[in-house]
Amino acid sequence: MNKRNGYLISKALHTFMWASILSSVAQLLSTMIDAIVVSNLIGPDAISAVNVSVPVLSLVSCLGILLGVGGSIVAAKAMGLRNMEEANRVFSVSLKVTLIFGLLISVVGYWLTPGIVGLVCPTESRIYPLAASYLQIIITGMVFMLGGFTLQSFVKTDGNPKLVMRAVVIGCIVNLVFDIIFIQVFDMGIAGSAWASVLSYIVASAVCLLHFRMPCCSLRFQLHAKITTGLGAIAKEGAPLSVNSLLLGVCTYFINTIVLHVAGDDGMYVWSLCLQLFAIMQLVLGGISTSIYAIGGLLAGERDMDGLSILTRRVLLYVCSVLAFIVIVMLAFPEVLPSLFGGSQLSNHATMNVATPIRIYALLLVPYAIVAVLRSLYQIIGFRSMSLILSITQLVAMVICVWLLAFEGPNMLWWGFPVSGLILLIATMLFSWQKHRQQPQLSLMTLIPQTIGGKSLNISIRLIRGDVINALNDIKSFLKECQVAESTVFTVRLCCEELLNNIIDYAVEKYPEKHFADIYIRLGDSQISVLLKDDGRPFNPIFKNKELREKNSDIDYEHLGLLLVTGESSSINYKYMYDQNMVFLTFQRTK
Repeated sequence: MNKRNGYLISKALHTFMWASILSSVAQLLSTMIDAIVVSNLIGPDAISAVNVSVPVLSLVSCLGILLGVGGSIVAAKAMGLRNMEEANRVFSVSLKVTLIFGLLISVVGYWLTPGIVGLVCPTESRIYPLAASYLQIIITGMVFMLGGFTLQSFVKTDGNPKLVMRAVVIGCIVNLVFDIIFIQVFDMGIAGSAWASVLSYIVASAVCLLHFRMPCCSLRFQLHAKITTGLGAIAKEGAPLSVNSLLLGVCTYFINTIVLHVAGDDGMYVWSLCLQLFAIMQLVLGGISTSIYAIGGLLAGERDMDGLSILTRRVLLYVCSVLAFIVIVMLAFPEVLPSLFGGSQLSNHATMNVATPIRIYALLLVPYAIVAVLRSLYQIIGFRSMSLILSITQLVAMVICVWLLAFEGPNMLWWGFPVSGLILLIATMLFSWQKHRQQPQLSLMTLIPQTIGGKSLNISIRLIRGDVINALNDIKSFLKECQVAESTVFTVRLCCEELLNNIIDYAVEKYPEKHFADIYIRLGDSQISVLLKDDGRPFNPIFKNKELREKNSDIDYEHLGLLLVTGESSSINYKYMYDQNMVFLTFQRTK
């Protein structure tokens, strides 16, 4: 029997990953270039002012994560079950609530900004006026930031991460160009940088809206959807990551306070550099591990645990490899960051001590990222409490360790970061080991169920006639072993045969041996679900059926089998996403 391979999962991951990585790279470059521009044109205090604003922005952005990520997870699972009505409702509710709260924050936050900045930065500090000016303008554009984030989450989930990449890249270009124009030409100072950021949010959101005019779009905004319907389920799914973002803001505030108290303004500059390194790690996580939410959510909805296991292994491999490389670079060349962010303007004493904290902080990246990937996975497969606990402890442990080691002096406080990451990774491993002992069907570390609800067949084949024949025999043998009625076995086999043959005829141009199809059949009590995926050209059998029926009343014998698929199956759905055709069939299971 053919075994499941990871070809199509990897291809979907690569499609999602590279688009997301490029989006994250563009976003990070925009942030870093923003920081480089303001720190060099205005001075090192400017980047510290932006850093002081991070806790407030993190607190506000957690709302976008709660509704955007939470809603996209619920929608992905609904898509996996082919319940597009539910997916549309979730999208509509998430976007409506995000825009309502975003507008409220923009209006109220503008007037409260001076007092808010006073809570995170002493008013007598030289950083305060810069931070107040920057944050007041950014808050004004929060409705566009939050709305854009929610749109990006759903557009990715709907299989169009490349458009999100283009939106982010265009937004970043706008940000860079207007940074220079507003600061250098119009001499607007740090306010110019803030207005450039707001303008970039507006442009990126407008580009994302183009998705809803494209043929590949399956999401539809429902104006009549009640904002209270299903909001609890959305919030429940988004809570772990939202809490993590919320705590990131709170913990950044506490670490800011500790660093300012122990190491002063120059120490705050070093911590700002470490946050840039943290942003690089978030780039990798945003580009790779967030595929767990979109692709993993889809696989979880399809109950494809084998596919989810393959996806998780690939994600962990990519994340650890990329971050290990970054750590090695930081250990060898720690002076890169200060040379970029106005380090030449610091005192010689401060400059000499920048390298050691950066080297120490870099050791946090790999263990932190592994826990973040597992946290996302636990959220998808139903361990929401553990995911929430990890979201909280991942940052709280960091603050506690930094605080405790700060008593030993300014040089020791930096060790609090890698120590907290290592402690939490060990605790996560112990938790998974204990769960695996209690429920052996859960995979060690990932906790993905090895079996779920009924018997299933999960195989991969090359798109050549010989492999198709072997797969059809495997399907027939599997259904007979499960004591499925002979008539149903014949019907399922016939439909799979016609669809696979048409994929070869129409979706694969050349080199069929280099293309693969995944066949996933799951038996329920009352119905049989069949999912076919392939990496050929877009080929919609539903549209083809309609086209054939509308031609004329004559029977097209060449396509008669394809016409029979609609009549013989209880339901048929098609979606092209992540550069793959996905056909989902259901059949009533007769006794």
